[in-house]
Formats: sequence, structure tokens, C-alpha cells
Amino acid sequence: MKNKFENDQMRVEDEKRGFRIHRMVYLCVISLLVFINLTLAPGFIWFIFPLVGWGIGLMVHYMNIKSLTKEAGNN
Repeated sequence: MKNKFENDQMRVEDEKRGFRIHRMVYLCVISLLVFINLTLAPGFIWFIFPLVGWGIGLMVHYMNIKSLTKEAGNN
């Protein structure tokens, strides 16, 4: 049976893995949106809206991981 410390560490590692996936998907999708925007409609730069909106969500995800790391004692 695992103690609370090990459970907290496992949770932090799971969250970090989830963040890495989230970041990779963000970079791929935003790159694709930039390409589509600049290729098909260069007169209006609209990719900035999902870039900022999703970027805020990504930042919140990162801050959540930092908070969990401090709680688990893994500074």
C-alpha cells in the first residue's frame, strides 16, 4: 500500500505528463492555424485569438502543476 507522499508524487507526475501533452498539442494546432491563416486569409490575422485564449488555459494548467508540486514537497 502506498503512503500519501507517494500518491502525491504520482499525481504530480501524471499532471506533468498531461501538461507536456497539452503543450505539444497546443504547439501543433497553433502552428497549423498560423499556416492556414497566412496561406488562405493573410489580410486578417485571426490566429492570434486562439493563440491567446488557449495560451491562457495552458498557463493555468502550468500554474496548477506548480501549486501541486509545492504541496507535495517537490520543489
